[in-house]
Amino acid sequence: MPPIRMNRRHFLGCSAAAGWAISQGREVEGAMNLPPVRLGLIGLGNRGTALLRAALDLPEAEIVAVADVEERHRRRACGIAEKARGRRPDEYADPSDLLVREDVEAVLVALPNVHHLSWNCLALASGKHLYAEKPLCLTLEECDLLIAEADRRPDQVVHVGFQRRSNPRFREGVELIRSGELGSILEARSSWTSSNGPVDGHLGWLGKREQSGDWMMEQGVHVWDWLHWIAGGPPARACGYGRRDVFADLRPGRDVTDHYTVTLEWPDGFHASFVHSWVDPADDSFTGISQRVVGTAGGFDFGTGTATFRDRSLPRRALHPGNLPDTRFALSSFLFAIRSPEPIAPPVTLAEARDATLTALLVRKAVDERRVVGLDEVGSGPAA
Repeated sequence: MPPIRMNRRHFLGCSAAAGWAISQGREVEGAMNLPPVRLGLIGLGNRGTALLRAALDLPEAEIVAVADVEERHRRRACGIAEKARGRRPDEYADPSDLLVREDVEAVLVALPNVHHLSWNCLALASGKHLYAEKPLCLTLEECDLLIAEADRRPDQVVHVGFQRRSNPRFREGVELIRSGELGSILEARSSWTSSNGPVDGHLGWLGKREQSGDWMMEQGVHVWDWLHWIAGGPPARACGYGRRDVFADLRPGRDVTDHYTVTLEWPDGFHASFVHSWVDPADDSFTGISQRVVGTAGGFDFGTGTATFRDRSLPRRALHPGNLPDTRFALSSFLFAIRSPEPIAPPVTLAEARDATLTALLVRKAVDERRVVGLDEVGSGPAA
């Protein structure tokens, strides 16, 4: 495949890449004239398929191999790739067979959470650049082992799938908050509600806490990372309530918290509320994702990109409204970092990804025990 030339519009879509070029005083136009990165995908369920589709939209990616234990998942993925590029990637039932290939430069790993430590470490040990799906791992001890493995291999790029960090609306929204235009930040209000429960995953892994870490780990980490980004780190304490029995009649033995609400507080008084539910009515007024921040001078809605001010003489401001392909942006940042002649800081560091696991553990304990739980009760603070 010939080298990829990126136009200005596509290049700017990768905010990390463009930011690097600008910070180095380089022209964005023509900044990339590089061969595509040869990718392998491990795990081809719903999330793995979404990563595949996003990668196929990027000319800087070449999908050469895929791996999944399920033949139907492999068949679906190969069909998608062939339709998009006119060529079927090689397929493997055992991811180890993919990892030994010397022509695979990088892997995207989207396996059930319980397998994140083992397969991510194997990917790094095989010499591949790694795009690891969130959460980083299910425990702090596992996070630290993976971080140590990555630290031993500084020449390998490691990104974690907190794709909102690559979304220009989220990036500029956080910058707006930090600029002080919204005044002193008081509160974040967020919800992630759906009528599609119970959601099971392949062989039911999403309904098993031991495999998924529960919803505050599997899905909630996106929200915790967003809050850390705004507040500068994890909260000091949390209090929550929830139910693990809402689908007991449909899924006996299911042990994840399909409905919960939590309040988090930071040392400076900033606080956040979050509702996470799979049992809402099938109506748009009940379901969806909401992420808003309120300050003494105004507020910002990360879902719509709208900044609204208490001073009514000030017009509303829109930052990148509409649907944005943040997964595509995140993968583009990853691929550009691989080809960059100089190191580029990832959109989210491994220490920050570890913090998201830390807060997930905090929230889970608070919801389980229905009380205020301090951060020191669930483990150490942020990794050094």
